[in-house]
Amino acid sequence: MPASSRPVLSLIVTPALLAGCASIPRSQTPLAAIAGLDCEALAQEQALSERSRDAAQRARSGAWKAVLPIAVGVRYASARSAQSEAEQRLQAIRASRDAHRCADAPAQAVDLGAEV
Repeated sequence: MPASSRPVLSLIVTPALLAGCASIPRSQTPLAAIAGLDCEALAQEQALSERSRDAAQRARSGAWKAVLPIAVGVRYASARSAQSEAEQRLQAIRASRDAHRCADAPAQAVDLGAEV
């Protein structure tokens, strides 16, 4: 590949690769800190984790829409990782909510903005 086309190619490929990661919301709370949260914070973390899981599922199923073949793999892997992380967080949140004997979290409307 000629050296002159490398910058152009990287300008095309980089945004496509990053697009798979950018649209999935993720919590900034460390997984280890979940056990120390109170019921209200746990309910908020649960809602965010559910949004993350749902967005990851949509991104994973829509990974084929990427233009570049490598972007399909990156988007799929990123979405799968986010979905797995969200499931782990939800398990930890449920365990902590049970330990704190929190009331069930009410079902909340989820607005994810643009389609992934």
